[in-house]
Amino acid sequence: MSRLTKHPLLYEPFQVGPVKLKNRLVTPPMLPCFATAEGVITPEAIAFAGRLAKCGAGLVIMGETSIDSDRSYDHLGAINLGTDKVIPKLSMMADEVHRYGGKISIELNHSGACAELLLFDEGKVGVSPSPLPDYIHPGYVGKPVEILTRPMMDKIVENYVKAVERCVLAHFDMVTIHCAHGWLMGQFLSPSFNTRTDEYGGPIENRMRFPLEVIKAVSDRFKGQIAIDMRVAGCARVPEFISPNENNFDDLATFIKAAEPYIDMVNVSAGFIPFLPSLEYMIQSYFLPHMTNVEFAEKIKKIVNIPVTIAGSITTLDEAESVIRDGKADLVAMGRAGLADTDLFVKGAQGRDDEIRPCLRCTFCSSQIEPPAFKSIRCAVNPLVGRETEYPRIPAAVRKQKVMIIGGGPAGMEACQRLTERGHEVVLYEASDRLGGMLHTASALSFKGDMRRYMNWMAKQCHKCGATIHLNTKATPETIEAENPDVVLVAIGAVPACPKIPSAPGKEMVWAGDVDTGAVTVGDRVVIVGAGLTGTETAIGLAEEGKKVTVIDMIPAEKFLVGTAGPVILSLNHKIMDYGIEFIFNSAISEITEEGAVYVDANGEKQTIACDSVVNAVGMRVEQDKVEDLLSVVPKSYVIGDCANKKMTIPNAILDAFTISMDI
Repeated sequence: MSRLTKHPLLYEPFQVGPVKLKNRLVTPPMLPCFATAEGVITPEAIAFAGRLAKCGAGLVIMGETSIDSDRSYDHLGAINLGTDKVIPKLSMMADEVHRYGGKISIELNHSGACAELLLFDEGKVGVSPSPLPDYIHPGYVGKPVEILTRPMMDKIVENYVKAVERCVLAHFDMVTIHCAHGWLMGQFLSPSFNTRTDEYGGPIENRMRFPLEVIKAVSDRFKGQIAIDMRVAGCARVPEFISPNENNFDDLATFIKAAEPYIDMVNVSAGFIPFLPSLEYMIQSYFLPHMTNVEFAEKIKKIVNIPVTIAGSITTLDEAESVIRDGKADLVAMGRAGLADTDLFVKGAQGRDDEIRPCLRCTFCSSQIEPPAFKSIRCAVNPLVGRETEYPRIPAAVRKQKVMIIGGGPAGMEACQRLTERGHEVVLYEASDRLGGMLHTASALSFKGDMRRYMNWMAKQCHKCGATIHLNTKATPETIEAENPDVVLVAIGAVPACPKIPSAPGKEMVWAGDVDTGAVTVGDRVVIVGAGLTGTETAIGLAEEGKKVTVIDMIPAEKFLVGTAGPVILSLNHKIMDYGIEFIFNSAISEITEEGAVYVDANGEKQTIACDSVVNAVGMRVEQDKVEDLLSVVPKSYVIGDCANKKMTIPNAILDAFTISMDI
């Protein structure tokens, strides 16, 4: 263990069954979707595994892997362990993790009724313990399933054993049997999903029978040769009206105790995919508290005599250390934090905690692999994620150049750090008195603590990186001429779009950003114009203060929050319902009177909402003339970030800045 670390407990070696880990830090199962459509492991998948190991984790667990190519697939891009042809590349993946001193596991999964049918041969459907329940994820409504018979179940057990055998042959150190999140094992365990009347349904002793058959078969064959981990949901997190027993910890405890003789570790998460609202707790957004599942690990640790691993919005090493120190788990899994900074655990070992890039908990990473697109994993703040083969390391500049960056928002700060890292001379001009740009506004609301942490970190790193930074200095074409740079990056962002709405004196619209930051105050009854993410977050912020809020937009209801990550949408909808925020779609505001906001509804009729204040959240616009002026001086001039006329998001701004910085 390094003497420099501030987290000595995390960096202790730890034994799990036959495997000794170099520390207690785990990369939890994250599905990157880098395999081919047939489940073949690609160089990208191997490089991704290597990057996770290089991060410094003692154990890397590769995410959701199909045990066969028959009917277990749930994601395009998942690895297929159903053929011996996988062994050579699987072995290469293990070697790539081992070269960094890490151990490797892989999450073995059968999706059951939640299978992705487009991946199956024509005529094949998913399998299920029972007919689908009435209340289910909208994506699974009406899906055909075949009810499992005893011979079919025997075949699944056999396929699990064969999948583990292939992992043993490929020199994997561990396998993780997925019994969480409502895939097939979880479907058997669920009292609302499993309504069988044979020996596999009814009380928990019957519902757990099939998962135990799988686990025991693997243990009988391989215990001692490879460590056996079992992933469980510490809580299903489903609404009580579905089933009062769905969140029953006693049932879970009974299952874990029955499985304990056959496994070496229990791995705790939460959520149940077939019941959509629980996804909010399985992949937590910035609305939820940190360390969301630790309470479940603590309860499980009290009933078992094997190690317990916990995952769920543990985003800092301080949080992770506290889990171990307080005896709530034995190992800590940090997934998204290790994507945001792929040197996370190495920096922690070296006492460089202040250099660790924070995670936004924006769930951008998971949204990339959601159906129907099934894209590969990416990170909003770390463009290296998913591009490991393209950027195994940051390349040094071929020729040192002087680069002038105009604007210190997300794009400008990212470019500043990347360009100095490559060896360029960088000078940055920011018109305001601080770096951060629109992040100061975007992070102002009470629930945006993760973004505030990221913004402050970015600003601090820019001031440390070696660039020359001029604050309170507006760059002009004359400033550019005086600096005489080789390259100019224009990153001046965007300004609020201000629709011209006739308004009574004193009733003019105020900008959502000014409301969020407290620069302006509003009355108790508020109408927000614009139902995008900004308007919706502002509505929630005001509702938290006890305001009565109505949001109005021209879009139809079905386009509400399109493009926003699924877990964030669930959190937003949860808050909207809790606070009773009203949304009016297919409608446009026409004027603001003394009485309130007048709008034209879907039928062309004028309506009035009585209110004290109207808030503008219609979006941002680019000051194109200013951009063109700044581009006109130096031939090698580029636009990055919000002023590039792309979708104005942090991922786009960061990727823009990174890409151009790599090309200079």
